[in-house]
Amino acid sequence: MEKGPPSGGLRFNGGNVSVEGEPRVWPGTLGRVLALVGLLAGMVGVFFLSEESEPPQPPFSFPGLDKLEHALVFGLLGVLAYLALGVRRRGGRPDFRPMLAAVLVVALYAVFDELHQSFVPGRNPSFYDGLADLGGAALAITLVWKLFKRALRRRGASEKPERPRA
Repeated sequence: MEKGPPSGGLRFNGGNVSVEGEPRVWPGTLGRVLALVGLLAGMVGVFFLSEESEPPQPPFSFPGLDKLEHALVFGLLGVLAYLALGVRRRGGRPDFRPMLAAVLVVALYAVFDELHQSFVPGRNPSFYDGLADLGGAALAITLVWKLFKRALRRRGASEKPERPRA
């Protein structure tokens, strides 16, 4: 007797359930664990930088540099949160739920970070820093989502069967 996939076309590969051979979650389990470790390390790093009364400054400066730094750091945290949750798809399209959950995680951490700064001598919380944090995370997560969506579209186009010619 031949062994095939369990009923319903489900297969198990690398810890991710697949339906009819299509991966449900990207990255795989190891990638999600590594993204989670990176996310937690980044959050710890932000916490300790927020603990500084006078954080390190770059050798150059321009108006809005601090907001750009916030957006870049929290954008990276957002992408790591998104990857840790797993970029999922439903019906051949990327699923919004992990994207929104990642934005929520980073937004809550941004609020925590700004509140934490209110207890550090020489630092004060800033609503605009929080907006830069949220904006950077949302923008970076949206970019990854768009790239994933584009990759799915290309993959779908390359896997379409050719029509027989008459």
